[in-house]
Amino acid sequence: MSNWNVGIDVGGTFTDLVAIGPNGEFRSTKTPSTPDQSDGVLNALERLAGELGRSLTELLGDLPLIVHGTTVATNSLLEYNGAKVGLITTKGFRDEIEFRRSYKESVFDPRLKPPHAIVPRRSRIGVAERVDHLGNVLTPLDEAEVRAACEEFRRQGVDAVAICYLFSFVNPAHERRTAEIVREMLPDAFISLSCDVLPEIREFERVSTTTVNAFVGPRVNAYLTHLEERLRSQGFKGELFIIQSNGGVLSAEEGRGRPAASPPAPISARWPAMTT
Repeated sequence: MSNWNVGIDVGGTFTDLVAIGPNGEFRSTKTPSTPDQSDGVLNALERLAGELGRSLTELLGDLPLIVHGTTVATNSLLEYNGAKVGLITTKGFRDEIEFRRSYKESVFDPRLKPPHAIVPRRSRIGVAERVDHLGNVLTPLDEAEVRAACEEFRRQGVDAVAICYLFSFVNPAHERRTAEIVREMLPDAFISLSCDVLPEIREFERVSTTTVNAFVGPRVNAYLTHLEERLRSQGFKGELFIIQSNGGVLSAEEGRGRPAASPPAPISARWPAMTT
């Protein structure tokens, strides 16, 4: 039987599946969503297989790709049950995620509390380093301070580390080296780099997105690994893609490391000085 392409989206109540055959034939089905979202995904695929008169293994063996939308990251953020995150940033800028851009649901209400910071201040550590807007190193990275930050994170029981330095979208060398030290000292920690997650101008947007990526990353990583293992064990040999909030897709491998990532803008859009 010819191959089908399948899209599966997990919602709060139902897990929806749509499939398109090589001749344009369209099938859709839905099953109840489950606490372990992979159960709902496999149930939907099994129902499709039954409608096509095939076993689940036969169907999965012929699927070239599955595109999957999941709410694991969204649920983790909304419920505040993500990883315990530590933030390493340029010294003097650890409160960037508190300053924000003065955004509030009601800008004229002085009593409205700001959103809850997912990284407490004690877990936000600034280290000596500085790169200018052209990527020139003004202050070399103080590796001893990075190691001291890792020791503090170990004491706090941090699960994930977000790294965001000024102008790293122009020159990411300090962030890359910091990540190497973190991997050495905290080998089990999930690492989120701003130069990978959102390499664009605007400091608050970069540090907040990088922090969110670290907060939801371990749960998303665990879920996608679990889902892919279950699919492979049932005979799936194709590619698994994950839908992003912007409508694009990431491979499962990319999604495990960058669940909050967005495609970077062209360098000329990120920083006008780079066009000269």
